[in-house]
Amino acid sequence: MNLQLTTRHVTVSPQVQSRVEERLQKLERYYDGIINAEVILSKNNSPAEEKTVEARLDVYQKRLTATGEASNHEDAAKDCVDQLRRQLEKYKAQLRRKDKDAHR
Repeated sequence: MNLQLTTRHVTVSPQVQSRVEERLQKLERYYDGIINAEVILSKNNSPAEEKTVEARLDVYQKRLTATGEASNHEDAAKDCVDQLRRQLEKYKAQLRRKDKDAHR
C-alpha cells in the first residue's frame, strides 16, 4: 500500500505521524487489496480548534473515504480508521457475494 501523509496549516510531530501511519497499516489485516492511501491532517478554525483527519483508500474499482474529528490527531485518526475498517469489511463482503454469483 502506498501511503501519502499531508498536513494542512498545522505542524505535527513525527511521533503522531508514525502513529497515524501504524493505524492505517493495520487496515491491511481486513483487506490486503488496498492500492493507495491518502491522509490529510488539519485543524479546524473553530473556537475549540478540533483536529481533523481525512483519509481516502483506493481499492479495486472503488474509493473509500472517512473523516474523523477530535481534540487531537490520534483520536481523530482512530475514528477515521474505524470508519474505514467498517467500509472495508462491507466492501469485502460485497466482493465475495459477487464472486459466488459469477461462478454459478
